Amino acid sequence: MAAWVAPVIGGAVSLAGGIIGGNQAANAAAAQADKQNEATIRQYEYDIKKWDLDKEMIKSNRNHAFEEIAAKAVNDGRTADYRDAAAAQQYNYSLQIRNREQQSNEDQFARSEEIYMTQMGLNAQSAETARENEYRQLEEIHTEMAFDRQDAYLQGLIAEGKLRARGVTGRSAMKGYQATAADFGRQMSQLNESFASAGRNTRAVLEEIATDRASADLAAYAQRMLDPGVLPLPLEPIKTPRTQFVYPRALQEFDFGPQPVLGAMQSPSAAAGRVWGSTISSISGSLGSAIASYKP
Repeated sequence: MAAWVAPVIGGAVSLAGGIIGGNQAANAAAAQADKQNEATIRQYEYDIKKWDLDKEMIKSNRNHAFEEIAAKAVNDGRTADYRDAAAAQQYNYSLQIRNREQQSNEDQFARSEEIYMTQMGLNAQSAETARENEYRQLEEIHTEMAFDRQDAYLQGLIAEGKLRARGVTGRSAMKGYQATAADFGRQMSQLNESFASAGRNTRAVLEEIATDRASADLAAYAQRMLDPGVLPLPLEPIKTPRTQFVYPRALQEFDFGPQPVLGAMQSPSAAAGRVWGSTISSISGSLGSAIASYKP
């Protein structure tokens, strides 16, 4: 009887010790699970806050990028407008210079034409005056020759009358008449030759006048300005090409990524249950082995 009581008491003591130790281990496991859950919650709260801040940062970065591109677009437009204004100003300046040169050329050409036509008129007038002078001189020579012929004729008549007045007859009279006629003929020949020479001289002078006029006309033509025509217009400025900017698209939910989720929570009762399960099994094993070792 005493031999059986001793193992039972020993098993009971061992069972009590197992229960106490299992209870402590279960409490420790539950406390550990609570701490792990607290850490998980804190991590979740941190992840949620960081996720919210990341969303705000993405929105802010997107807005900043939008404003930066908008500023670049404005600056690019201002630069293009400045270049267009400078090109237009240069074009207008070049156009004014071209128009001034065109007007100056046209004025010079008009003046040259006026001088040319005036010079041609003067050449024609000078030539006509010179021809009239030559014709007048020839006419004076002709008139003078007519008077000389008449005077020679009168002289011949006077000489013949003197012969008749002296009563010369016969061969002497004939010789006198012949001498008078020969003298008249000689004078007529001289007058005719003088008139012919004057005519030849007049024709030569008229040819010289025509040559001088042609030379003067050629000189005037050489100084005549060529028609300037129309100067080309300056090239019109080409509009500065505008840069096409692509703005950031609107943000979507997927740009922020998935929202953080709460990590796996540890169950304190489950943790204690696992401890209790292993403890009770050990206690049951100890108790069973103690009972099995007792044989009545």
